[in-house]
Order: sequence, then structure tokens, then C-alpha cells
Amino acid sequence: MINILKHRDENLVRLYKYFLPYKGKIAVASIFLIATALTSSATATLLGKLTDVSFYQGGSWLVFALPAALIAVTLVFAISTVLSAYIMSQISQSVLVTLRKELFNSVLHWPESQYQKVSTGLISSKFVNESTIALSGAADSVTVMIRDTVQIIGLLCVLFWHDWILTLVTFVIGPALFIVLRLLSRKVKVVVKQSQETLGNMISRIQESYEAERIVKINDSYDFEDERFSKVNMRIRRLALKTNILQGLPTPLTQILTMVAVAFVVAVALIEAQGGALTFGQFVTFLSALLLIKAPVQHLAGLNSTFASISVAAKSIFDVIDAKPELDTGKKELKEIHQGIAFEDVHLRYPGQDADALKGISFTVKKGESIALVGQSGSGKTSIVNLLPRFLEVTGGKITIDGIDIRDYTLESLRSQISLVSQDVFLFEDTIKNNITYGVRSSVTEEEINAVIDAADLRGLVQSLPKGTDTSVGEGGKLLSGGQRQRISIARAILKKALIIILDEATSALDSKSENEVKKALKNLTRGKISITVAHRLSTIEDCNRIYVISDGKIKEEGTHPSLFAKNGIYTKLCKMQEI
Repeated sequence: MINILKHRDENLVRLYKYFLPYKGKIAVASIFLIATALTSSATATLLGKLTDVSFYQGGSWLVFALPAALIAVTLVFAISTVLSAYIMSQISQSVLVTLRKELFNSVLHWPESQYQKVSTGLISSKFVNESTIALSGAADSVTVMIRDTVQIIGLLCVLFWHDWILTLVTFVIGPALFIVLRLLSRKVKVVVKQSQETLGNMISRIQESYEAERIVKINDSYDFEDERFSKVNMRIRRLALKTNILQGLPTPLTQILTMVAVAFVVAVALIEAQGGALTFGQFVTFLSALLLIKAPVQHLAGLNSTFASISVAAKSIFDVIDAKPELDTGKKELKEIHQGIAFEDVHLRYPGQDADALKGISFTVKKGESIALVGQSGSGKTSIVNLLPRFLEVTGGKITIDGIDIRDYTLESLRSQISLVSQDVFLFEDTIKNNITYGVRSSVTEEEINAVIDAADLRGLVQSLPKGTDTSVGEGGKLLSGGQRQRISIARAILKKALIIILDEATSALDSKSENEVKKALKNLTRGKISITVAHRLSTIEDCNRIYVISDGKIKEEGTHPSLFAKNGIYTKLCKMQEI
């Protein structure tokens, strides 16, 4: 383990440090690994002794004792191998749990910009593929380094004991072996990295096609999707074959170089045996040790390509873990709102863009007021509301609550006072009850749950289901209609008891009947709160205290519905388009 930590690859060093808390278990596993390794030396020695006894001491009691000893050595090998494998598996799985937990925690705390850069397929691959490669490879390499190193040392002792000059001859293969394995290791790193990236792309492709199955069917795009998938699939095949070849080369190359040395040594040993310098039993011991040393040498030689694969996988994992989380430097706690919210000359520019998406946005919302943001698609309405819970960060100006910059509040306390109901409702694959109580599950009573079910106009739905609120909503809420999903989302928002309500196109995807049912629930949700509504359907915002018309990232008009309609401006045109 010390040798590992001295390795110059920082990703390997960091990965193996995760094993340090389990050094006690590793020590126990090492005892069994050493026992496994020493059985090789014992086997070689016993075979030689058995040969000498058979040829030179025919009546000796050792004729029975030595075979029994061979069986005992084999039993030691079997038991110690199973126990060491079990302990190392325990350790690797424990480390894997820790790594995946750190991965998941890091992803949850990513800023919005990071989510936009990385596909779900690539992230899924890190949890499923890279983490498994890294940990299984790391655990196996620890096993190989301990067991095979001891095995080689033990067998070398046997060889040196019998003929140290011949044994030294075998070391001539070392430099050649080192050069070959070094070159292969570099190649493996490149190919493994490409394989992991391509596997992530394949997962993304599968997920995309699965979620878009209706679009695929309605457009009869089966051949197109097959072709796209086949390209990725065949690339994975090519890279996998390349990886397997590169990772498989060390074994035959080591075999060839080792056997050349072994053949030379055996030839010399045979000459010595024929001349009487070695007994037949000593020759058998020497030959057995030479043949037994070949496998651990191959295993250790193969570690170069193993380390290359582990290093690439570890880097991929640590890149995610080390990604910067959301900026959360605030110290103040938001518990009450006495005055309201103010946007003060707010600007927003998305990463990689040359122009601002929002330009000098300024408005206020007092406690108990409701405002609406309207405008054409892409005008900047949703960008404005995404700034309030700090999903996005302002690039100019500031947003304040009760005169305090929202960046001075902790993210937890700021978001605890904001409820969001959007057009794209997301429900977890769980029960209706658990979806309603998501985020506040441990602190609510049955009475409160029943109250929000009534307030969100869900009572009819719940009573119509055999399991009531314990009914599963299916993956993404697919077992429910759009209106039902929306009302569950509203019930969740009501239960949160937040002081600020954001309604982002909350009814735009609903039919008239569902919209009327949801509007009743929304009134219960927004009563007495600060509410900001983003709407395309202007009929839903006529009762708002103020309406802001957004165009090209700026506020072009503001006022109540009657005053804006009378101006005969942008708002009037929008109303006429919807026949209001």
C-alpha cells in the first residue's frame, strides 16, 4: 500500500487513500494472501523432496507424509484464497459506496451551468461504469501486489538456495519487459478514456430514445434511431476490441520473455543434474519454482495496463467530485418577509454568450402582492424567476429581499421560503402521499396532508383510487393526467408554507377543465403570499396587482390589466392574439 501511495499518478494515489480507513481489514487479508503466496514455495519444495524420497529412499515413511503435506498445502491455499477474496470484496464495496455517495452529493450541489454541460448518460456512466472499474481494479491490484510479490520472493528464495548463478540469469528479461509494458500502458490510457466517453454517449442515446418513444413512433423514425445507435454501438465495439488487445498483450509478451529465460536456465540445470551437481529432486524443485514464478510475474506485469484503466476511471470520477458547487457564501437566515422583493438593474448573461439575456430589469413586489411576467417565448421571463432561488446568478445589479441582497442569505433558508410550480411537473416514482410531502416529510401530520389535498382539489382523485394516497404515480408521474400531476405539485407547494410562490406557466399545458380545477388550487396557494406568475395564457393573470411585459430581456410595459390594455401596445396585441 505504501508503494501505491508513492506512485506519481495523483489520481491513483487519491483513489488508494480511500482504502486507508480499512487498513485493519487489509492487514487481515494480507495474512491470508501471504499464506496463499507461500503455498507455491512449499509446493515446489515438497515436489522435490517427494521425488528424492521416491528415487533414493523407497521405504521411507516420507513416501506417505509428503503427499499428505501436499494435500494440506492445497487446503491452505484454497481456504486462504477464499477468505482473502471475501475480505477484499468487503473493502472494495465499502469504498465503492463512499465514492458513489460523494459523486451523488457533488452532482446534487452542482450549479445550473454544470447540469447544462454534462449529459445524464455521461453521469450515469460514472456511477455505473467508471466507479466499478476503478474499485474492482484497485482491489484486484492490491491483491496482486501483496500475494504475487510475496509469491515471487518466496520462489526466488527457493531458486537462489539451489543455484543463485542460474537464478540471476532470469533477471535479464527485466529491462525488456519494463520497456514493452510502459509503451502499452500509455496506449491503454488513451483507449480506455475514449471507451468510457463513448459508453456515456450510448447511455444518453438510449435514455433519449426511450423518453422520446412517442416522437419516434409518430415520425416513423425507427431506422434513423437504429442508425444513430448503431454508430455509437459499433464505436464501443471497436474500442472494446482495441482495449482487450492492448490489455491482453502483456500476458503473452511476458510469457515469451519469461519462457526464453526459463528454457535457458532449465537447459543448464539439466546439464548440472546429469553431471551430479544436482539431485533429481533438486532439479524438480528448481523446475517447479521456475514454472510457478511465471504466473505471478505475468500478474505483476499486467498491473501497468490495470493502473492505466484505473487512473482514467478515477480521474473521471474525481472530476465530478471536485466540480465547484453552487456559490453559497451567505450567512443570514431568511425566516420572515416584512417588505418584499426588489430587482435592481438586474443583468444576466449566460456562459459562452456575447450578449445579455436580461438587461436592466427593475421592479418590486411587496408582501401580499401578485405580479405577472408576460411576453413572447425567449423574451426572458423564465430567466427572471430562475434568478430568485439562485438557480442562475445575476451578472449585474442585485435582487434583494427586505433590502438585503439574496446572496447574503444562505441558500437553504432562501429556498425554504420559495415554492415553485412549473409547467414541467416532475413527480418521483413513489406514492401520491410521498410526492406531496417531498422535502417536508418528517415534519407534517396526516391532518395537514388532508388539508392540502382539499386545498389542491385532489380529494376526488384520492377517493377514486383503491389505495388512496398510497397509490404509485409511476415513473415521472406517467400514470396520472397532466392536471392531476399539476395539482399534486400545487399540494406540495402549499404544504411547504413558503412565503414566495413562483408559477412558471403552471396551466399552459392543461385543457380548460383541468385549468379551472388548477386555478382554484392556485388561489389557495397564493393567498397572502408574494406570487410571481409567468404566463402565456393572459386570462389567468387579469387579477394580478401588476403585469410586466418582457421583450428582448427588458421591461417594455407595466401596469394592471385594464391600464395595459388601454395603451394599445405590446400587451394589447398579445391579448388580441388570444381574443381577450
